[in-house]
Amino acid sequence: MLDPQSRALLQALNAMMREMSIGDPADPAGTARIQAAAIFKALAGPSPHAGGVIVREITVAGGAGDRPARLYRPESLPEEPASLVVFFHGGGWCVGDLDSYDGLMRALCALSGAIFVSVDYRLAPEHGFPAGLEDALAATRWAADQARGLGCDPDRLVVMGDSAGGNLAAVVAQTAKIEGPRLAAQYLLYPVIDGSRPHETYPSRMAFGNGDLFLSRDAIAGTLAWYLAAGGGTAEDSKVSPINAADLAGLAPAFILVAAFDPLRDEGLAYAEHLRAAGVPVTTDTAEGTIHGFLTFGDLDACHAARRRIAQDLRLRFRPDAD
Repeated sequence: MLDPQSRALLQALNAMMREMSIGDPADPAGTARIQAAAIFKALAGPSPHAGGVIVREITVAGGAGDRPARLYRPESLPEEPASLVVFFHGGGWCVGDLDSYDGLMRALCALSGAIFVSVDYRLAPEHGFPAGLEDALAATRWAADQARGLGCDPDRLVVMGDSAGGNLAAVVAQTAKIEGPRLAAQYLLYPVIDGSRPHETYPSRMAFGNGDLFLSRDAIAGTLAWYLAAGGGTAEDSKVSPINAADLAGLAPAFILVAAFDPLRDEGLAYAEHLRAAGVPVTTDTAEGTIHGFLTFGDLDACHAARRRIAQDLRLRFRPDAD
């Protein structure tokens, strides 16, 4: 059952989403994306943990030149080097930005004591696959090279992303296993994991994807079409659908968060089972009573509770005595 706060939020969300045409080939980069970006910013509420964080605009390496990024550093750091988290925002690979995720980054930074680098990767459809992924990979390598200079432990390098950013984080983790750098963990927050199979493969897509619960099946398919519009890949490619990777053994330990009323819930849990079967340590967390994207809706109790759980996992993963 949806919690009352999520139900109230949906009334406003659905009213806005009905005005959009995500994936409309007649307007591939215009009105719909502008509207979606406005929704992101309007709903990204303030964080109760916004204090105690130093924020700095930086640039990181990208796949085709430097990319803007934002560095979040706790004001009070332990004497030992900190963990370094490279974060990729959501938005169907086509919307989302540093500002929309500022509240989430500040909260996770303050709660976990880790240093975060939020990456402004190139967006579709102007920059379709693999542009965003190339930026994510380059930024992760940059972070590995710069970790010590940032006051971080290079052995505590983490990738994290939500929704489409979770997709990027999962693919970065798969690529890093082969090409480096070595990752200590991957945090996949209600990630897009499978664009290759019919919606009917996953009961959650059929149960929750009709458009009444924010994220629709049409939006899932439409944003994927934008991402692949440049013709650089197919939905079956494991770099687009990480669940299709032939060998998951040896990947970095994973924390996978899903929302109970999210169309993407079941593919996230299916990926967790694939990872476990390959011997990868996995922690799964289901946020009950809420919907896709809830981590950036800063006025939800479910949002704050999940942020605390993610941050606690980050702290305890590297400092078991932290609590």
